[in-house]
Parts: sequence; C-alpha cells; structure tokens
Amino acid sequence: MKTKILLTTLIITLMSSMVFAQVPPPDPAAGDRRRYEAEPRDRREAAPRERETRVREPAPRPRAGGPKGDIYRMCRNAGIYLSDEQLNEMSSIAYEYELKINDLEYQKRNIDYKFKIEREKIDIDLNVVKDLISQKKDLEKEIDYLRIEKDVSMLDVLTDEQLQQLNTYRMRYYYYR
Repeated sequence: MKTKILLTTLIITLMSSMVFAQVPPPDPAAGDRRRYEAEPRDRREAAPRERETRVREPAPRPRAGGPKGDIYRMCRNAGIYLSDEQLNEMSSIAYEYELKINDLEYQKRNIDYKFKIEREKIDIDLNVVKDLISQKKDLEKEIDYLRIEKDVSMLDVLTDEQLQQLNTYRMRYYYYR
C-alpha cells in the first residue's frame, strides 16, 4: 500500500514538474516581441561630429623577417619536411635556449619587483633606480641575443637545400605581398 501511494506521488510530481517546466506562452500585450527581447527605446539622433582635420598616417607594414623564433612553422609552410634527427636536434637546442631565456626572464622580473619597491619609497635613491634600469636593459639585450642565437643555431641544423627552400619561401612571402 505504501509503495502504491509513493509511486503515484512520484508520478504526479514528475507530471506536474513537466507542466511547470514548459516555456510560458508569449504575453499578448507584448505583440510580436518575444519575452527575452528588450523593449524598444526612444532613440535620439546623435549630434553630427566635426570631421577630423589631421592627416592620418598609413598603417605600418608588417616587418620583414617573419615570425619570431617559430622555425618549425616556417619550415612547414615552406614545404620542408624535417627528419626525426633534425627535429630532435632542434628540440634540444630550443630546450637549452629556453632554459637560459626563462632564467633571464626570472631575473628581469626580480629587478622589476625591486624597481617597484624602490619607487614606492618616500626617499627614492636615484642611483639605485639608475642601476636597476641599466641591469634590466642589460638583461633584455641578453635575452634578445639568446633568441637570435637560438634561431641561428636551429637554422644550422637544416641542410643547404632546405635553407635554400626556406629563403625562397621567405623572399616570396615577406617581400612580395
């Protein structure tokens, strides 16, 4: 008996939940608009703006040289298929240089933190600030040099034919757009 009452209560609950879960009919006073649409607002026309008299400069052209450090993608786009040995050697070169670059980036963040602390002080020591700026610039130079050195060492892995094919692709893609 208890199971019958429990079962009928469950069925009635399920049926009533399905009825209440239905999307309500649209409001007849709203007309064609749906329930989720905002009501139209009175729009005022914007005041006409004066034309700009200054001359706009043309957009800068993309710089030649291609994507920074993405030798794999450039090789793939140029149709160069790398052997497993070349891929392994390039991966090990990239790993070595990325470790060095990440270490220098960490040092740079440390200098940025020291610089921020120094600027928040009431009595700022300009010599310390100047020293921190020069240290940061030296680290940025070293990071840029390591990135270029990484690209050059990765290009040394390619054969002469692959280099020729890559240079042809770069000339065609970056200079004849």
